[in-house]
This record gives sequence, C-alpha cells and structure tokens, in this order.
Amino acid sequence: MKITFTFRHMDANDTVKEHAGSKLTRLERFEDREMSVDTVFSTDKFQKSVEFKVAGAHGTFVLTETRDDMYEAIDVAIDKLDQMLSRDKAKRKHHKGHQPTTPHEL
Repeated sequence: MKITFTFRHMDANDTVKEHAGSKLTRLERFEDREMSVDTVFSTDKFQKSVEFKVAGAHGTFVLTETRDDMYEAIDVAIDKLDQMLSRDKAKRKHHKGHQPTTPHEL
C-alpha cells in the first residue's frame, strides 16, 4: 500500500502520520493488488478535516470527515472507509459455489 500525506494550513505532524498509517493498514485486506491512498489533513479555524482517496484495481473511493479533533476525524473516517470497501467487496464476490470472484473475472 502506498500512502501519501498532504498537510494544508497546518504543520506536518509525525504522530498524525503514524496514527493514520497504522489505521490504514487494516484496509489492505480488501484488495489483493496494490492500493494507493492519498491523505489530506487540513484545518479551518477550529475544525480539523481529513480526506482519504483510495485508488485500487476495483475503483476509487473518496471520503471526507470533519471534526473538532484530528484523531477523532481519522478514526471515524477509517471506520466509514472500512464499511465502504467491505460493501464493495461483497458486491464483487460470487455467492454461488466456491468461486472467490465474479464469473466474468475468471
């Protein structure tokens, strides 16, 4: 997984990078190929926002979350992203027989 971090209107913070990176590692289970994640952290007065753009072999997913605390925004956004990717993987799964993917991908 390739992760890029961008900080807008705030200083780069290693603890925020480590926190987001450790949370993003659990998303690797949804893709069997290489994924790239573009992460943008930004502040606007007292609101902290985080944006994740996940690009994989099966599509691109974008999610933005705004909260008062940056760590809370990261945690909530990762949980929502986890649900999005899980739902997408369930749609792709072939539910008849023992085949792991849809028949047209074979």
